[in-house]
Amino acid sequence: MAFAKTMAVWTSTCGVKHYTTFPDGWTYNQMANAIATINEAECGVKPSVSLNLN
Repeated sequence: MAFAKTMAVWTSTCGVKHYTTFPDGWTYNQMANAIATINEAECGVKPSVSLNLN
């Protein structure tokens, strides 16, 4: 049985490119909050995150 996942590719405010995988069922808000938290831990800045759903 395969589990669906959502992948986000993003660059932190200090220039590090990330490939982050989220479990299926996470809302866009949960993903945006997780990205902001990762960025804050890495760069010291908690940005406002918006997702481009292309």
